[in-house]
Amino acid sequence: MTATPAQRLSAIVPLPLADHAAAVFQPLAGQAPLARVVRDCLDAVADPARVVVSVAEHLAGDVRDLLTREGMAAVAVAVAEGPAARAQCLAAALEHVVSQPFSAPFVLVHDVRQPLTPPDLRDRVIARLVDGAPVVLPVLPVTDSVKVVDDRGAVITSLDRSTLQAVQFPRGFAADHLARLLAESAGEFDEAVAAIRSATPITTVDGDAEAVLAELPHDSEFLEALIASRRSC
Repeated sequence: MTATPAQRLSAIVPLPLADHAAAVFQPLAGQAPLARVVRDCLDAVADPARVVVSVAEHLAGDVRDLLTREGMAAVAVAVAEGPAARAQCLAAALEHVVSQPFSAPFVLVHDVRQPLTPPDLRDRVIARLVDGAPVVLPVLPVTDSVKVVDDRGAVITSLDRSTLQAVQFPRGFAADHLARLLAESAGEFDEAVAAIRSATPITTVDGDAEAVLAELPHDSEFLEALIASRRSC
């Protein structure tokens, strides 16, 4: 029997130590950002054990408590080693995934800072991933003016926005390819930047303007307004 996409997929939600706790736990319209992102991941996989939240040891208990309150106790929590930066969180989660008895050749990497991801965006990433792309990134055209400045902060020139795109979440990876990017990393790590620098063939799909990458809790009121507008439609 051929495995379905959901049976070949796992999802990772890294919580780097640098993230503000309010970005994870402070409710947005009654639901914590972490719960929103994990629920989006659960809708994509075959069973809850395929979703892994990776976190610094001292936050693991709070994360487990939140998941239990939200009815998601079966979601795995992996403890990151060392400074619990993004690279360590991703590595801990990926190590957990590959140690499980189920097959998970594909991985979604989500982010708690993007808690309002429409399902269609996630599904576009998955479709291209299971079709054989090693890296799939959802992107949006950059609409803001982008300036190049010198060391003193003086504007040198403006970049051509037509050549720029902003990368969103979730990001899709072949699991072995993500492992290779992590093994080659040094210093601060961003999986999309690492893929680009490695000259990996990257597939892009359309992002979504409502999938806002927010600075929480600063942007909470704005996100709650978006949630309210969705409910009124």
